[in-house]
Amino acid sequence: MKRYCVLLCFLFFVCFTFNMTQAGGYEKITGNTKISAALSALESINRNDVIAILSGRNSTGKPIRIMFRNLAIYGCSNCEAFTAKTRGGDLVIYLNEEHKDAPVEALACLIAHESQHHTFTNTKAEELKAWISETTTWNAFVRKNRSVAYLNHPLVKRENYISKLYVKQNGVDNIRQLIAKNPVYAGLEK
Repeated sequence: MKRYCVLLCFLFFVCFTFNMTQAGGYEKITGNTKISAALSALESINRNDVIAILSGRNSTGKPIRIMFRNLAIYGCSNCEAFTAKTRGGDLVIYLNEEHKDAPVEALACLIAHESQHHTFTNTKAEELKAWISETTTWNAFVRKNRSVAYLNHPLVKRENYISKLYVKQNGVDNIRQLIAKNPVYAGLEK
């Protein structure tokens, strides 16, 4: 009897996890329930533009996969996330695995940022668009639930910092200066 209870609990867990991933219709984008929750959070604040890009309305016409990875493998241990093109021409967003425990709202902001890189123009203008997408997404989450701004996680601190820069006078210029000062973007065209 005990064996059946354990088996039943295991099957329930597997089915529940599978259903959570499938529930939002995100199975072509991710198999991770936390990332699925972040995508649902994006929909909850009407960032359907981001969901559309991720679902295939992008430069490849295919869904963009999203997963957690150890970014140190790619020499990007200090990066929060990045978008890459596979040999097959597909796009994938790698979120730094150190953010697996981040609030879904903060993960959603990273995803909103990275979704803007589907064109691979590699310009400062593209970066500016991505950073503004990230911070406006964060501001929408904070308007919806002020308490997310007080969560203790490095990614939340990042979002709050970018948000403060953006809401100050000349907000877009502040973000533009942040990009200009970042050595990662030094080689990008305007």
